[in-house]
Amino acid sequence: MEPTQITEEDENQYTCTYEYKCPTDSSKSIHTVVYKKATCTRIDDIVLHFHCSRDSKCVKCQQNYL
Repeated sequence: MEPTQITEEDENQYTCTYEYKCPTDSSKSIHTVVYKKATCTRIDDIVLHFHCSRDSKCVKCQQNYL
């Protein structure tokens, strides 16, 4: 997991990138996920945006981050 720069428009958002092996064909891909920090530490951060470098419409991969 590699957090990148915080966006200027909202300090409560951050982006992480993950190397991932596709469950469909075992190819390598990069997942980019934009999170919004939760207001409480007992709750997981909210996923605002998900993008897979191989197939951005892949639902199987996206479910791993929800």
